[in-house]
Amino acid sequence: MTVAILETSWQSGFMAGKEVGARIAELRAARGMTGTQLGVALGLSKSQMSKIENGSRKLDVGELAVVADVLEVTLAEILGLNRKGPLALAARVMNAPTTDETAPARRRVRQVLETEAALADATGLRPLEPSAAGRRVLELARAESVTTASSPEEGVRLAQIVRAEIGLGFAPVADLAALCERHFGLNAVTWPIGKTVSGLCAHGADIAVVLVSSSYPRGHQRFTAAHELAHHILGDPREVIVESDVFAATSPVERRANAFAAALLMPTEGLRAVVAGRKIDEGVLTELMHEFEVSYTALLHGLADRRVGLLSAAERDEWRARSVTSVLRVGGDTNPQAWTDASCERRIPPRLWASAQQGYRNGRVGLGVLSSLFDKDADELYIELVDAEILPPAVRDDLADL
Repeated sequence: MTVAILETSWQSGFMAGKEVGARIAELRAARGMTGTQLGVALGLSKSQMSKIENGSRKLDVGELAVVADVLEVTLAEILGLNRKGPLALAARVMNAPTTDETAPARRRVRQVLETEAALADATGLRPLEPSAAGRRVLELARAESVTTASSPEEGVRLAQIVRAEIGLGFAPVADLAALCERHFGLNAVTWPIGKTVSGLCAHGADIAVVLVSSSYPRGHQRFTAAHELAHHILGDPREVIVESDVFAATSPVERRANAFAAALLMPTEGLRAVVAGRKIDEGVLTELMHEFEVSYTALLHGLADRRVGLLSAAERDEWRARSVTSVLRVGGDTNPQAWTDASCERRIPPRLWASAQQGYRNGRVGLGVLSSLFDKDADELYIELVDAEILPPAVRDDLADL
């Protein structure tokens, strides 16, 4: 969408100034930025920014462009002109501020989004939608204003809502990727994309994808996936969220997402039930890591959280000084490397693979679509498909009867 079209929409009253001001306030808060800080970037006073955000003063299109640059969003996002569809979101993923280091993650998400669009056209694949339980989570989160606050407490409360509505109780989350897809319409992809990006969440009006780097150990991956799920459920206004290290989060929104991830993966009552009053030692820590499939670092912070209270801060720091390998060995784990080494797992949403396979077998989908979905050379993939007896329809030889 061009600036000229945006300017026409704005001047014609397409969106009321109050709505745009509220959206600017929401986008600003999501970045942990104060109104004063945004005002400084615009050369405006605190009172002027307050008027803009409450709708009593309009911004001209030039000022809107500066706001978009500072908040790292598009003019369309500020004006509420949502672009729909996987291809539009794929373009946003690639057009967002980027560096060479993040290119592999963005490329992988783009491939998945483009595959989704191709399968929708060729096979009638329908978009993922939240389950009834997932919709109740969203309704309750809005009703309790969880989505508008940015403290860790809201993250914990959201995790409690998710667990209650999905029926998890205090049990471990067995398959987090499946939970994302089944209940929240979030396509989950795991891929070895290196350690520059640990996770990426891209979500639009009718499509959403989370990518987790399997170049990290499994426990790290699960925490990252839960962190990105929080951004999606909470309706983070950023269409494309790229995480380098979720554990190094400093902004209120990122800390809220971390609190959600910890509470979702390690519910307080679940931790206490496993500990069962025992002293925290190597055996208990090993048992907890196996039970909840979390990293050593995440577990120690979870146990020392004031809401859990199973470790003091000093005890946590003493355990952190120990290597996870040594703790697991003493705790009886015969394969501690499984918790410290990258898994290099490759996971694509099963619904995409099922649709692609069906379309390939009936001739509606070409090898190129599957090649993009699996990020593999077409010739190499063709051989693998033949070995698995996944074949396109036979081509009729019209000369055979002559």
